[in-house]
Amino acid sequence: MKLKNFSLLILILLLFTSCNNNAGNKGIDLKLDILPRTITDSLYVKINYNYNFTEKFTPSQLGDEYKVFVHFWRMKTKEMLLQDDHAPDKKISEWKKGEALNYSRVVFIPQFLDEFDIDFEGFEEVKLTIGLHKPEDKDSKIILHQEVLRIQAASLNAPEKVYDEGWNQRETNLNIKSKDERSWRWTKKKAVCIIENPKKEALLIIRGGVDKNIFEDQSVTFKINETVLEQFVPDTAKFSKRYVIPAEQLGSEDEFKLIIETDKTFIPSAIDKNATDGRELGVQIYFLYFREHIK
Repeated sequence: MKLKNFSLLILILLLFTSCNNNAGNKGIDLKLDILPRTITDSLYVKINYNYNFTEKFTPSQLGDEYKVFVHFWRMKTKEMLLQDDHAPDKKISEWKKGEALNYSRVVFIPQFLDEFDIDFEGFEEVKLTIGLHKPEDKDSKIILHQEVLRIQAASLNAPEKVYDEGWNQRETNLNIKSKDERSWRWTKKKAVCIIENPKKEALLIIRGGVDKNIFEDQSVTFKINETVLEQFVPDTAKFSKRYVIPAEQLGSEDEFKLIIETDKTFIPSAIDKNATDGRELGVQIYFLYFREHIK
């Protein structure tokens, strides 16, 4: 019995070695620089890719049909958290021995940690695997980089946000096709968020919408405290805005106000006799992101 177990172990080791040889890096040395250093969920992360093509690299081994795959796997549940498969910035047919290729990409780590789970330890391990593959060929993977990341809860690092006056309750509809639009809050005519001031340059992203069937020319205004950040009439029903906010614009207090205003609101039950919703609705906000800006 012991001999059989030993033989089985040797066979597994040989198979493992064979698989590793098949997944060799083909003379491509990939190093990553991930910013920020402390990774949380609900965070935009910048990944700097630094490829070096060693003396072992043979361009003819690969073709332009190969793409870069970037997979984040939850080790606890064995589920894919996110992926950022992409074509490299330079065609593979143009890669040359002894040269380097550097570029950056940004990915969004979605909110997935449950801080109220009694088994939550303050972080979760996620396996990051990067390599090359032919999208139509599952057996073509060439692993270039693997590491385990510890992802912490956003509440430990993100500035605290309080939805103060002028907000309706959060709504969710899991049947909506776009996962980015399955949850939202409606504002009233004026809505205020009180946000902890990081006193550093910050990134503000707001994705929202207005009902063009009701108001074609509805205006939306964003303010930091009482200073207008932007006033605009959305071109389409959905809009997405991104702002880099200098530290001095946030003021010197420990908190600041993000104000969302609109010139027109409606009450569904007042315009549709079959509606029972008597709320005042202004702007529909799907996503409000405020974190330190990573350059």
